[in-house]
Amino acid sequence: MGINVYAYRGERVMVFFDEQLLVRARDFICSTLLSGAGKEEHPVLVIYHGDGDGCCAAYFLKRYISSPAIFYWVATPDFDFTKAEDYISQQMPLLSIFLDMPVYNRPEMIERLSSRGGVFIYDHHHPGVCDVFHDKDNVLYINPVVHQNGRDFPAALLGWELLTEKAEFEKEILFMGLFTETWLDKAFLFGEFSATHQAWLKEVARRVHASFLIQDMSTTHYALNFLFKASAGSSISEEQLQTMREYHILEDIYDLIQNEKGWLIMRLKTEIKRLTNPKFILKRIESKMRLCGLIASELRWGYPDLVIGIWQRWRQRFYCELRRGKDCGIDLASLVERVKSEAQLITGGGHPAAAAFTAEGDGFFEALDRVRYHIKGQ
Repeated sequence: MGINVYAYRGERVMVFFDEQLLVRARDFICSTLLSGAGKEEHPVLVIYHGDGDGCCAAYFLKRYISSPAIFYWVATPDFDFTKAEDYISQQMPLLSIFLDMPVYNRPEMIERLSSRGGVFIYDHHHPGVCDVFHDKDNVLYINPVVHQNGRDFPAALLGWELLTEKAEFEKEILFMGLFTETWLDKAFLFGEFSATHQAWLKEVARRVHASFLIQDMSTTHYALNFLFKASAGSSISEEQLQTMREYHILEDIYDLIQNEKGWLIMRLKTEIKRLTNPKFILKRIESKMRLCGLIASELRWGYPDLVIGIWQRWRQRFYCELRRGKDCGIDLASLVERVKSEAQLITGGGHPAAAAFTAEGDGFFEALDRVRYHIKGQ
């Protein structure tokens, strides 16, 4: 990976993305916006993953494009995309921007959008096979897994590096986005933040990240509205946030989720204690909220050598979220791809350390059996 630098408060700081990728992204976005100058009936449409990384990336893109934009959040890329695709296809945007979205498996949607305007896609999941991006001047697909030697840079990092002017507030937003992706130890960008301030930013980030688990509609942007409102200040301070209605909404959502999650984790740990030398942990939960990913992410820290799988039935489908402990070497993205070829899944994919799949009925339980089989064989 080549190392570039930019100036931040007079210091030279590492840039993660290859410079040519950033140039291509900037040129594509700017040229598309220029081509539609004066066409206000065709706004920019930003479709973003509603988790902490996606929200922070959407904030940066709003700052970068400085044009009227419609924002649309998707709770979990791919899993919840049927409704999203219907909405997106009804729009006629000059520029469609997908952040943290594996839409390579939606070629017909990309074809429709690209016939009307530009389509910019950023993803950092391990991709499937799709030729829709080739030989299209009005579609730009950037995925560092493909274009930068397997790197899985979070979407917030792209948004941060697109900006040429950054202040302390933007660096705090980046900190929160990277924290929710467990990426802080790879960045080395936050040495000037005190331990107390970092702890505070992590608490805010948890609230931003959790909000997507309980939002009631895809055009209600609790977390993103909070980031926009907070940007009026020079820094994210506790005193400032306690006066903001938007932050109190996030706190209420977070508290509701924490209470439910805490009770479920307590029950799971009791069950896990009964296991003798497990090679993996695969457990079901029951909840009216889709908490399997959040719980799997938390449990993995207590079982560093294992794969953690948490599954549940939610809105007529079964969902399984997989995470690996920090000392576990199993590639979960490859595991799910293998299972996809052996069982009837609706969707599935992810990263080496975090992946997921969803299915209905017997197809889901067949997939669980294949997961068990392949992990046992490692």
